[in-house]
Amino acid sequence: MTSHRSISRLLLVLLTVVIFSSTAHAQTLKFAWPDGASAKVQVRSQGRRTTQNNIRNWDMTSEFIMGVQRTADRVVISREGFSGWKGTFPPSLSGGPERFVDMIPITIVSTDGKFIGIEGQDIARKQMTHALQSGPLHPVIQAALQSLTSDASLEAMAAGTWAALVGFWRDVELDPAQRYAIRDVVPLPHLGSVKLDAAGTIGFIKETDCAPGPDDRRCVELLAEIATDREQASKLLKSMLQKAGAKDPRVTGFEQRFKLSIVVDKRTMLPQQLTMTRLQSVEFESSDQSFSEDVTKTMNFAWVLKQEDKKGSP
Repeated sequence: MTSHRSISRLLLVLLTVVIFSSTAHAQTLKFAWPDGASAKVQVRSQGRRTTQNNIRNWDMTSEFIMGVQRTADRVVISREGFSGWKGTFPPSLSGGPERFVDMIPITIVSTDGKFIGIEGQDIARKQMTHALQSGPLHPVIQAALQSLTSDASLEAMAAGTWAALVGFWRDVELDPAQRYAIRDVVPLPHLGSVKLDAAGTIGFIKETDCAPGPDDRRCVELLAEIATDREQASKLLKSMLQKAGAKDPRVTGFEQRFKLSIVVDKRTMLPQQLTMTRLQSVEFESSDQSFSEDVTKTMNFAWVLKQEDKKGSP
């Protein structure tokens, strides 16, 4: 029989890949990441996993170089020199997709910023497996890792992160009085044909200065708040536990909420800072089996543009 504790560890990954499409009515920001731009990206992930008798905290950092290459019909976003995580680590598979997505080396999007796909899946799989195999893995965790590193799951991770960087914000009117509804069906390819409903709001917060630089660029701050359907997720969770061998899993509550805050260059949509917060809790009839996890991942971007792009800046 599979214990609730083992299952809870894999659920923190399996239920957190989220992709949304907004229903905004006016396009204001335009995706215009310039060819040849590169950024040193510094990342920090802080989190806490709480059970009845234990609190486990982590605080880790990483860095990599993000590059932009434009062709006639697509834009290739590369991640090179991923340093690996350093610091205090989360238990097992805790930390969610936020922990692994920067190991995917290539993201491909259209010239107007729509996600197309990824490359380098084998590289990502090796890095993810290496990051987790400090010792023998529980069979349940091993099975979860195989699902998590599938091509479909890696693509869902990359698509979700691209939505947070660009996809959400392309159609948001820069008016603090406006809020747009987000409603979507969220695919979970690592669980087969499973999907979850999600809903929330998205909007413009304010115009602000960009990071210090040689020009007078202006940036904008935007915010999205989203939650998955609680009743639907609870049913899915119970079904997963039953398939994994847990006898009569009495799930009494499930909640998963996301908050995304980003500062982007107003002219190009190059991100300056992205903060992603995920709050998740699972409640069982027996309180000693319940747990929660909250994760905040912050990415800071220091961009360098080609000389011709600098001259073309307003």
